[in-house]
Amino acid sequence: MLSDRDLARLTNRLQIPLIVQDIQSGRGMLSPDVEFGLHEILSDYQPDAALLCIALSARKVAAANLKVSPTMAVMKMEADRILADYAELWMSHAANAPIHNDDLLDTLENIPEDLEAMAELLEVNTAALREVDEDVAGLCEILAVQAKAHVIVAETYIEVLDTAANDEDALPYADTLPVGSNDNVIIFPGTYAGN
Repeated sequence: MLSDRDLARLTNRLQIPLIVQDIQSGRGMLSPDVEFGLHEILSDYQPDAALLCIALSARKVAAANLKVSPTMAVMKMEADRILADYAELWMSHAANAPIHNDDLLDTLENIPEDLEAMAELLEVNTAALREVDEDVAGLCEILAVQAKAHVIVAETYIEVLDTAANDEDALPYADTLPVGSNDNVIIFPGTYAGN
């Protein structure tokens, strides 16, 4: 289980949850420029980082709006589960701890399904939030769109890993994969292009 300190470090590293927090608290607003920036940053993340970022952001939205709809509690529980499943490994790899391909594949193979689940919950809660806070509803919509987009990339990468696992010439360890490439291929713990 992640400590509050680890959650704070992850939130700071992924940036978007901080923006979500500012907009929810009224310290920021969802202008067209901010919308564009959120889409751009999230699309630059690798799907594993995007999943964690979306889950952290959804968790913040749900925690602040539990009275709006019963589906908010479901979204918070799903976000907590995703964080419990992925964050520790992601942070470990971010600290340059090697991860064997088998462990990597076991972890990554559920990412598309988890992205789809978050997208569905965000869409449901977008509708519920429209009458309460248009900016927060807009945030949920952005997160849902990006979650759906990352499903395709995650599925493609898993296919590549499956193929590599059956190829005798494949690299034996995930830590030999290039980090920081600008293409849209998952590199655990993919942060964003340029890091």
